[in-house]
Amino acid sequence: MKPLLLFLSSVLLVSCAPSTPAVTPQLLNVYVTSAAYPRVSKLYTCAPPSIVISLSDPASAELTLRLGEPIPLTTPAFQIGTEDILIVTHPQAGVGSLTLDQVQQLFSGRVTNWKDVGGNDLPVQVWTFASGEDVQQIFDRSVMGGQPVTSLARLAVSSQAMSDWVGSTPGSIGYLPRRWKTGNTREGLQAASVPVLVVARTEPQGSVRELINCLQASK
Repeated sequence: MKPLLLFLSSVLLVSCAPSTPAVTPQLLNVYVTSAAYPRVSKLYTCAPPSIVISLSDPASAELTLRLGEPIPLTTPAFQIGTEDILIVTHPQAGVGSLTLDQVQQLFSGRVTNWKDVGGNDLPVQVWTFASGEDVQQIFDRSVMGGQPVTSLARLAVSSQAMSDWVGSTPGSIGYLPRRWKTGNTREGLQAASVPVLVVARTEPQGSVRELINCLQASK
């Protein structure tokens, strides 16, 4: 009987041992611009178990995933990759490579027909992004140099919309991150190569720092 009593005592001791309290994951609000959205999957892959990613608006975000540096840059930022910004056209425009000067003339409205830059006899349809979008800021600095885009330009609400509209509207010209160049668009010029950044509201610590380290290692 003694071995049986010893066994029962052991069971009672194990069952009475205090359990380890479950750790509640930290909710991390992250804003991702449409230009940087193809990297969202890597964001989830790199998130440690102690973090739950919640995609949010810019005002409530603790981290922002974007292309290029915001102006001004006043908080910590970490490069996790690079991205090319391309000038893209609809194939029916009939042009191949474009020069920077030609691109400036097309977007400013000084050239309104593709035949004037060696293309087909087709009206130019300019597409741009709303002011404040990261890719729009890069385009303005790298391509237009402060020159205004024609007031007749149409606005794309996202990189997906820009890709769709330029690819489906004959005569169109726009600009996209390389990762968004899909479907029926033709590359006319590589306008810039810019860093992909994670911008933090405050200096990252603990699991957030671990997340950023993973993103940097996998770039």
